[in-house]
Amino acid sequence: MTTLLCRTLTPKNPHKYHVFFKTKYQLSRSSRPSGNENNKFREVILPLLIICIACAPLAYFLSYLIADQTLTQEVCRKRVVGYYTVWEQKKLTVNQLDKLTHLIFMFAYLQEDGTVRVNEGSDTKRAYDMKEIISMARKSGSLKLMMAVGGHEATVYYPSMVLDPEKKKKFLSSITELFEEYNIDGIEIFWMYVSEKDKVNHMKLIREVRKHLTSMKTSKRKTDDYVLSTISSRYRDYRQHIYNNEVLKYVDFLTVQSHDWSNINKHVGPIAPLYGGPKDSIDDAMKYLVCQTEQPSKLNLGIPMFGIQWMNTSMPIDDSSNQISIRKKAGEKQYSYFFWREEEAKTFNPSDVSWHEKSQTPYIFRNNIFLSFENERSVQAKANYTRMKNIGGIAIYAIDQDDKYVLVNAISSMNLCSGEDENKIQYDCK
Repeated sequence: MTTLLCRTLTPKNPHKYHVFFKTKYQLSRSSRPSGNENNKFREVILPLLIICIACAPLAYFLSYLIADQTLTQEVCRKRVVGYYTVWEQKKLTVNQLDKLTHLIFMFAYLQEDGTVRVNEGSDTKRAYDMKEIISMARKSGSLKLMMAVGGHEATVYYPSMVLDPEKKKKFLSSITELFEEYNIDGIEIFWMYVSEKDKVNHMKLIREVRKHLTSMKTSKRKTDDYVLSTISSRYRDYRQHIYNNEVLKYVDFLTVQSHDWSNINKHVGPIAPLYGGPKDSIDDAMKYLVCQTEQPSKLNLGIPMFGIQWMNTSMPIDDSSNQISIRKKAGEKQYSYFFWREEEAKTFNPSDVSWHEKSQTPYIFRNNIFLSFENERSVQAKANYTRMKNIGGIAIYAIDQDDKYVLVNAISSMNLCSGEDENKIQYDCK
């Protein structure tokens, strides 16, 4: 029995053999092969043998290229951060976590007295469910688990907390308890709307939290630093209220949230325009931060997994103003949010979806309702932008708002590595 094998190397399974054919070829020492057997060998076996021998170098070369690309992606250390919410219902899976480098649980809420806690009830249960899945995912990878500290309404409590020594003491003590209770690797200071007067206090808080995490590391005799991150808005009115160069001294990364819960309610237009403006597009925000800090490796581009629909609007989209927008008719401005859920997706007819070239976003306009959202094409455009501009990573807001992982899978299919030095600037900063 002779079995011919052609070896195909792949990054995930470099020792997998594919059997191309099996055939019985019996050769007796005492007799010569018959004419039929010789013909069979020449017509069937020999050509297949030649093909297999010829394909081996090509297969090896191609597998080398694929393996080299995978190795490069690991070496370049691009982040894929996924937010995970307390208010959604979808549970985590290990396969889903395999696509991420960091998972950030939202939220451990900042309280008026300075303490931080995950709300009792369903929030706490969701946090423990997450902890259970994470323990399984950590066995096969280097996933970092974090908690976002603050919340969307934290702008009300952060300013008073940083000015009150007793509240700040409770704040830092609560952070220690989060690490002990949930076995996390780091935290994110989720303070979205920093005002001009809070600019210095925001920077000092980031510095104090890093000092606290370093002290915790020493006391627990850990070898790895705890992870610290924070956020900024793509909107100029907010991003200019942060001492970005100082903040980046203390954080591992800063995520630019391309949506904005405040401004999104004021402007009718694309939820997260990649280009457009020249004010407040994602490109405008990323260029500002990269040119100011010269550290693109510490920045993440945030991608929302939810959409927004505006009622009482009219076309066309105005590309000429500072902010891409559409006209709003007279009357009350009404809006609502929607997500990539199966039951909501059923209301979408693919033929209704249009593509806005300037902002690189999809939209639907019907019955005076304007719907702005992300689809596979738009998230891949953002992932490609991340690679071309050598940005440090992507942050998905949030992975449990993408019911069938359509958008998460589209993002994870993209290679984020630029092949350049991690802090090479790909903008014209003059």
